[in-house]
Amino acid sequence: MLKGIITLLIFQFIGECISKLFSLLVPGAVIGMILLLVFLIIRKKSFHSLDTTVSFFLKYLPLLFIPAAMGIITQVDTISKEFLAISISLFIGTVLSLAISAKLLDYFANKESVKNEF
Repeated sequence: MLKGIITLLIFQFIGECISKLFSLLVPGAVIGMILLLVFLIIRKKSFHSLDTTVSFFLKYLPLLFIPAAMGIITQVDTISKEFLAISISLFIGTVLSLAISAKLLDYFANKESVKNEF
């Protein structure tokens, strides 16, 4: 599990360095996770300690939403002023993510069925 935690921290560190070095608006943690994704795609598989660490963190994922919820409570005035814009962007983002997810699922399902035919 220690190897998995160290792997996650290394990729986050690299992402933070890239974000600060190039003054990007994207958070370093997001860049680090994209780099981890690219690493795992190139490697074509994960390793046990990373899987164990991720499973452990996923069990406690709901706890990470508590600070975000508290932030929303403290910004009630701003949210009420911009309610229409926030609602429209949430609706459009939800519809787009559902559509893209459905297309990807359809693509991978068709790819798998073609693979099984041969």
